[in-house]
Amino acid sequence: MHSGRRTIGALVATLVLLLGLTSATSVSAAAKKPAKKSAKKKTTKKKTTKKVITRVIDSPSSSTAAGGKARPANVDPDGTLAIGFAAAANSLDPIARPTPLTTYLSPLYDRLTNIDANLNVQPMLATSWRFPDRSTMELTLRTDATFEDGTKFDAAAVKANIERDKQPSSGLFSQLSGVSSVEVVRPDLVRFHLSSGGTELPGLLATQAGMMMSPKVIASGVKLDNGTHGAGSGPYTVSSFVPGDKITYKQSSLVTSGSYWDKGAGLLKQMSIQYIVQNIQRINAVRSGDLDLGFVTGSDVATAAKAIKDGTVQGITVDVPLTEAVFQMRQTRPPFDNLQFRQAMEYGINKELFNQAIYEGQCAPSNIFWTPSHWSYSKSADSIYHFDHDKAQQLVKQSGIFNPTFTMGYSAIFAQQAQVIQGMLGDYGINVKLELLPTGDTRFQTGQLDALYGAATAPGVDPLGYIKAFYLGTSGLGLYNDADASVTKALAQASDPSTPQVTAKALYDTIYTKLANQAVQVDLCHIRQAYVHAGKVANISDVGFKFSGLPDFRYLYVKK
Repeated sequence: MHSGRRTIGALVATLVLLLGLTSATSVSAAAKKPAKKSAKKKTTKKKTTKKVITRVIDSPSSSTAAGGKARPANVDPDGTLAIGFAAAANSLDPIARPTPLTTYLSPLYDRLTNIDANLNVQPMLATSWRFPDRSTMELTLRTDATFEDGTKFDAAAVKANIERDKQPSSGLFSQLSGVSSVEVVRPDLVRFHLSSGGTELPGLLATQAGMMMSPKVIASGVKLDNGTHGAGSGPYTVSSFVPGDKITYKQSSLVTSGSYWDKGAGLLKQMSIQYIVQNIQRINAVRSGDLDLGFVTGSDVATAAKAIKDGTVQGITVDVPLTEAVFQMRQTRPPFDNLQFRQAMEYGINKELFNQAIYEGQCAPSNIFWTPSHWSYSKSADSIYHFDHDKAQQLVKQSGIFNPTFTMGYSAIFAQQAQVIQGMLGDYGINVKLELLPTGDTRFQTGQLDALYGAATAPGVDPLGYIKAFYLGTSGLGLYNDADASVTKALAQASDPSTPQVTAKALYDTIYTKLANQAVQVDLCHIRQAYVHAGKVANISDVGFKFSGLPDFRYLYVKK
């Protein structure tokens, strides 16, 4: 009892100091939240289990998504939008390393599939797909799509794109490692031959892996870091691009000529996305009229929610189940080469206090990535760790590490969160050195940095893609050491299209438990985000991929 009080008191003092609070009232209230733990958990569970995300492998039996959206009647043909975003783009090539943010790419390249707001995979350039057997996936393609350079979209284009994505130098190499080859059956039918996996592909092809560009431009070998050079298949093309700062789009020739297949997309004469570091700057820029739309994440979502409520801006707040705040450790580097020390990190961070102090309750604490609404959720893996100050202190002592010190990298938008983690771990005598990382820094990915605070986003809606991106694979982070290949073997069976969902769920239960026991990633909380605007923006509800935090703005427009 007394130990627990000392712990909360120390954490509150640390947070007050770090956050520059003039009063401890709000943090003290947050510190008391764990006392109401059972009631809060019950409420959270009720919200997250309303709609269960099941594993659907074949395409929907009936879908209107294949025909695209209708053009609204009230579109201003001269409408323009200026958008402020929380991260920068250094490349516009989907296969660049590290892989670029899809937000900047989605206006330029259509994808083979799409994911709707309910996390269901829907048609896009592929009108349907099926798995005739465990080692084959077939996609039927739309026949009315072309690229900017006039090349027709067909099965040969899909083959050229997937082969480009699968190059060892590609940032998508690991994600598509289960595809052994691609076969053109006929112009509107393409066949993927699989060496492993398969269940991840429908959702994965809604991300960079499914972005289609002209095979003619691919064959030319032109660099696509700064523009499409006619390779685009989407409703916009690049007007100007300053890496790390701003991109301006204009309607593609497909839209202006009336030949683009999706009549509801590309309705802006011009759209720009600018990287603005601070959330509050984006909110204020909307208020002043310098921005039409501001994307808000992190600790200022509560501020945005209040601004929407009091009417100083318009907008929405959204849950982001496929993006999570995480603290990741490189176990090949001391002190994280010590399992007991890594486990101390799992027990040592008070996630509820972190949520209340930083996010004002807008980041639901979590112990594993997938929420209870996802079909692969593991209750047993979710229950392995919980905040326990005494246990964390004991594990640090048992690790035998004298004066534990490590460097944790973070990006500018996560400065406050990184400082709070630093303060919490400092309560155990751990010296956390913080390092602000420039955009595109890959030292953690290449094993040259001890730890990283950031956001983990799942590629697609199948757990195989997520595990490849963060735990296994040469082009992913590779956090997990699968020395006995047990996780790899279990993944192969779980991701086999012929494996029933109930069997796959049991396999993932084992996999998640193994990942948790190795303690290489502390799952902190599932974030909420906000979109604020001043009334000019139309169709904000139709922004795609809000659930991942990497929005697709192709359907926005301005009313007459």
